[in-house]
Amino acid sequence: MFFAYILLQSTFQQDLPVGLALCIVPAIIGWLAAYSFYNVGKLRTQVSTLTAENGTLTEKVNKQAEELTDLRVKLTQAEAQIDNLNEQLRKAKNDLIICESERAMMKEKMAAGNATPAAAPQPDSITFAGVKYKWDDLKIVEGIGPKIAEILNNAGINSWKALSETAPERIREILDAAGPNFNVHEPATWPEQARLANAADWEALKKMQDELDGGRPDND
Repeated sequence: MFFAYILLQSTFQQDLPVGLALCIVPAIIGWLAAYSFYNVGKLRTQVSTLTAENGTLTEKVNKQAEELTDLRVKLTQAEAQIDNLNEQLRKAKNDLIICESERAMMKEKMAAGNATPAAAPQPDSITFAGVKYKWDDLKIVEGIGPKIAEILNNAGINSWKALSETAPERIREILDAAGPNFNVHEPATWPEQARLANAADWEALKKMQDELDGGRPDND
């Protein structure tokens, strides 16, 4: 009986590690399986979250692209407005030059007073810059040729004095009405040239015309 107990105890001690191993290994495998399943679920949740965030970011990018396109359109419109304002500014500067010239003429008339001096006898013709002109021939004005002189005569401007008292804007209207071929002519200096011719101030007229090119200042 004692020997049987000893034998049983010896057998139990030998089988104990195997039994423990058979218990522990399945437990470890089960824990690893549970941990892996938990991580897979967690990763799936992260993937879903990242997918949703990617969709939101894509929507924001598309919206910003639309806003950028709208800003580019507005920039183009603003540049066009700037060009238009620059053109208006250029015209305003030209109008100012004309107004200054007319104001200078008015000052001269006011300084002369209301008394009209006796007019000197006018010759039938004069020679200016090597060319012979009849008195009141509008072609003496730089920028006026035979056709434009005819157009101005038909509009009632038949003398240097009449031309000198006609505003450049009115001359422009007459030229525009004559057709598109006369749009290129610039009449801003014509009244002043006519005034000098009517005053027989040939030296001043020659000096002024030397600085013109087709009726325009050389620096235009």
